[in-house]
Amino acid sequence: MSEAFNPLQIGLLNLSDEEIEDGLISELDFQLNSPPRLSIEPGVTLFEEEQQLNGIWILLDGQVELYRKVNGEKIIFHSRTAGRILGLIALARNSRAVFSCVAKTPLKLLRVTNRELDMALQKSESLRNLLISVLLHSMGRRSKRLIELQEQVLKLNKGIAAEHEQVVQTLEELQKAQAMLVESEKMATLGQLSAGVAHELNNPVAAIIRASDFVHKDLLALSNQMTDGHGMQEILDRSFNTESVSTRDQRAKRKELTAEINDSELAERMVKIGIHSVAEYGQLTKDVSGSAQEQLEKLELYHQIGSSLRNINSCAERISGIVQSLRSYIHADSPDNGCISIQRGLDDTLLLFSNRLRNVTIEKDYTDMPDIMANAGELNQVWTNIISNALDAMHNEGTLTIRTQSSNDETVTVGIIDNGPGISAENIKKIFELRFTTRQGRVDFGLGLGLSITKNIITRHGGSIDVTSEPGRTEFSVTLPIEGPSETILLSSQENAS
Repeated sequence: MSEAFNPLQIGLLNLSDEEIEDGLISELDFQLNSPPRLSIEPGVTLFEEEQQLNGIWILLDGQVELYRKVNGEKIIFHSRTAGRILGLIALARNSRAVFSCVAKTPLKLLRVTNRELDMALQKSESLRNLLISVLLHSMGRRSKRLIELQEQVLKLNKGIAAEHEQVVQTLEELQKAQAMLVESEKMATLGQLSAGVAHELNNPVAAIIRASDFVHKDLLALSNQMTDGHGMQEILDRSFNTESVSTRDQRAKRKELTAEINDSELAERMVKIGIHSVAEYGQLTKDVSGSAQEQLEKLELYHQIGSSLRNINSCAERISGIVQSLRSYIHADSPDNGCISIQRGLDDTLLLFSNRLRNVTIEKDYTDMPDIMANAGELNQVWTNIISNALDAMHNEGTLTIRTQSSNDETVTVGIIDNGPGISAENIKKIFELRFTTRQGRVDFGLGLGLSITKNIITRHGGSIDVTSEPGRTEFSVTLPIEGPSETILLSSQENAS
């Protein structure tokens, strides 16, 4: 029989966990007359979670694993070494096992039932003190471990939060990149289609202009063979080469002529074909055959022919101008940076907005400025987005001011100003955000990316964009370097593109 352990001989508080547990084992051995030791092979389960233990296990040699099953998955919480006491939590709480316990290595252990432990505790005050100390030390270890786990959880939560924020930011960047790719592809497709349409229109428009000139010349040549030749040539030339007179001027001329001939209906017909005096009328009709009524009808017919030819010429030239501006605007053959005129790009863009500018006053304040190194097609997209937003704000009526200036031979600045209702302070901070719109979610064309794309293009060019707004005045100010973006910005753009 082992000698009884006397805890009074040494302070329990100064002992280590192992010394206290050794003391407990020694005292149990003494009180229980050295009960037999058990040998357990690896893989044998000593007890399972939620099992009623009805005692404790004391490991004398070997190692076990304590685990629980969480959602059907085995989670190992701890591996306990020799000299450890198992089942203390269940003993202290008089409850079932918290963990399952399985032998990890060959074990030598001592099994003490609750009845045996109770008998030993009644006999030995030292054993009671030792058991209390073991429980307190176990609780202390578990509390320390709980704090460590809480600290780990906090660190993990912070790490997860940081990773979540990074994922959200990456997702936003991917969405923006995807939107940019979609917008770029859309603009490239639109550019190709526009280039094709411009090419197809160019030849027939040129043919119309040539045909109009030929008809005019042929009519003049034909008139030489007619009795009315001189009058016809004169009225044809007048109507073909003279710009239309405003309604206001026509009323004034008609009033003067009516006072001269005392016939308002005749005066109206004469002014309509560009005749403003009796002497002028007589000069034109002196070689025209027929009665006075027939002479006037012939002059009206000749005038109508000349006016129609002039209108054909004017419309064809306008179409030709729009085609040329469209080809210049899209720059289908120049996708890279080159030396471009900012003002020409602005004028080309305005020309393409002609249908929306009928009730808009355009004020241009252009100063002498150098050409800059930039991508013409992308900058034209910038002007298109800003001008389109300005016209939307003004409901296609009001005053649109465009200013250009250069500074220190390093940068140029373009200001686009509208007299619309302005942008609220709340929205002005969001207008460059992806898919932000003030149209109650409605986007008439594209993806609602106009100003986001605009800012991205300007940034890639090494420039900046600012906006100031108040009721009646909103200005978008774009500043661009004359020499183009720096090498750092170009490399960054290439990396983002890849």
